[in-house]
Amino acid sequence: MEKHTLKNFDRDLEQIKSEINKLSDIVLKEFEQAIKVFDQHDTELAQRIVAQDKIANQCLTNIEHHGAKVLARQHAVADDLRFILSSMRMAPRLERIGDYAKSMAVKASKFNHVIPDELTQKFHQMHVHLITMLRSVIDAYNDKNAAQANVVWEGDEALNEYYRDIYAHLLEGFQHHITVPEQQVELLFIAKGLERAGDHISDIAKDVQFMVNG
Repeated sequence: MEKHTLKNFDRDLEQIKSEINKLSDIVLKEFEQAIKVFDQHDTELAQRIVAQDKIANQCLTNIEHHGAKVLARQHAVADDLRFILSSMRMAPRLERIGDYAKSMAVKASKFNHVIPDELTQKFHQMHVHLITMLRSVIDAYNDKNAAQANVVWEGDEALNEYYRDIYAHLLEGFQHHITVPEQQVELLFIAKGLERAGDHISDIAKDVQFMVNG
């Protein structure tokens, strides 16, 4: 972002960027903790994630309020306008991604049966890929790197493949009556949540491309 005569405008833009990064840090932490809940069925940790998600919701409110105030007060044009609009579109997507982490933790904390190692590994692979996508798209936002955002967008197909693999694995378990139906349904919801979180990350990648290239 180029410097402006009005220092307040520069501070406003930096604050929006800082708030986006604060929100993304919370969401990343939620996912890092959610996989621990998945492995350990830790009810207390799941409750902490729920509490953190309330902070994420407040971050979203702050970003929307601050962005609207800047648009109303300043005559933003070209790059700066795209930056503000893209940031305001990214914020609710990040908040929604955090919702999927919260849902994963809450569901997993209630599991009463051991998840087979093969299935656990598949969820871990999907989770790692999601975290990698999220970190990469935030880096692309901070660096204004459209090429990197495009790589993130293309990576969504791999996440979809992980979901299809887990879906097929769970379906096979249903058909052969070798699984606990209630827990398997919850596992399917978790996998779908991770897949949907990937869709939101892909949308953020598009927001970054718009911010950079228009």
